Amino acid sequence: MIHPGPVTRLLVLPVVARLGLLLLLVVAIFMAESFTNLLEQALRFDGGGLDVIWLMLLKAPEIVDLALALGVLIAVFFAVQEARNRGELVILATSGVRWTRVLGFAFGVGIAGALISVAVSGYVMPRAQYAERLAGARLQSDYVVRQITRPGPRNARQTILDTTFIASPPTSETQERGRLFVYQPGKEGSWRIGQSRDWTVRRTDEAGGHRVILHDLQAYSGAFSATAPQPVSVFRVSDGGMDFDLSEVTGKPDLALRGAERLLSLSSAEPRRLGAVGARALLVPTAALLALAAILLGGRGLTRFLALPGAVVALLFYDVLGRMWIADAVQSLPAALLIPAAVAAYIAPALGFVAWRGEAIMKPLRGAP
Repeated sequence: MIHPGPVTRLLVLPVVARLGLLLLLVVAIFMAESFTNLLEQALRFDGGGLDVIWLMLLKAPEIVDLALALGVLIAVFFAVQEARNRGELVILATSGVRWTRVLGFAFGVGIAGALISVAVSGYVMPRAQYAERLAGARLQSDYVVRQITRPGPRNARQTILDTTFIASPPTSETQERGRLFVYQPGKEGSWRIGQSRDWTVRRTDEAGGHRVILHDLQAYSGAFSATAPQPVSVFRVSDGGMDFDLSEVTGKPDLALRGAERLLSLSSAEPRRLGAVGARALLVPTAALLALAAILLGGRGLTRFLALPGAVVALLFYDVLGRMWIADAVQSLPAALLIPAAVAAYIAPALGFVAWRGEAIMKPLRGAP
């Protein structure tokens, strides 16, 4: 059984609590910004509150992946700084606990965060994007079905296969939906046009089969000709009909996984995608080390207030330039060379500084609150 050391017992709960709170806060802010667009998307297709909530939840993994490294930096910084200022680290130091335990704890938090980043960006986000696309298609499909099948007046245009239907509002109380104009092109320039006084839709089977019933139908059929006028046939019936399947109206959803919707696979994934996932994962342990570096740099005076913002700027610098460099290098360098080079580029600067000044992290600053 593995027993956590004194540094882990001291810092793990403050780090986890702060990290969870920060991620919830960032997710809530981003969701609030995207709420209007998602609400408009749902209302456009007569969606409800549950549809909006579901679409918002599907956005959460992407936000978590973006905010994880920044959350680790802030959580580790304040947890270690607080323990340092309260003198808890110096008590551990007097009992024989070396400063490298703090470094090991921060690096362990970073490695755990890197694994979470890979899991979110490589496996959770693709599933969420796939579910989001299907949810949008279902909203649109259900909206079209309701527009066709629900009773009441209509003022709309719809094409089913090659047949175009144009519905107009009723002109008398005896009409349920109003008039329906139908145009159906045929072969070799032939055509058929129909006009009904009223119409309705009936379900014919459980598989999505329906039938449009045209009441008081008057139809015309003929053919286009560039030489001489062609005769037009006219017929009238009290009720006519046309069978169709709802999948012909809404289209069958594309269930095939697209590029970013596929789960991450080391053997089949595109090099650029592997590079992007790896760069985002390397950013998390780098953030944990930058948090320790900021504590060591933040003495008294102005540097105390600039240390954390400086670490955040450095993290953003790593994120932008690191992803650009890895995206280019992954096309030309072999993995055996790229991986150690990327790890060294991300980890070495902050790790080297912490190793140089690390003993000072156990000592509280004079005059610290």
